[in-house]
Amino acid sequence: MKHPTLEEQRRLVRQWDETGRELERMRRQALRDMPYNWADVDALLAVGLAFPREPRTTSGLVEMQRCFMRARGAQ
Repeated sequence: MKHPTLEEQRRLVRQWDETGRELERMRRQALRDMPYNWADVDALLAVGLAFPREPRTTSGLVEMQRCFMRARGAQ
């Protein structure tokens, strides 16, 4: 089996990068062109309201720091 040369590898990486950027552009354009469906929005809001929870009193940073400290101690 023939292995690609260094220049061929670089060309493939550039092509892969360009293709990825173009696919991302196409995906964003497709999402931007998607019609706005109020029924979908209402359904998502209803799901959020279906599971009541207590309002947050903090931003969660203290809990995140606790998780980091536990993870650090586990290593």
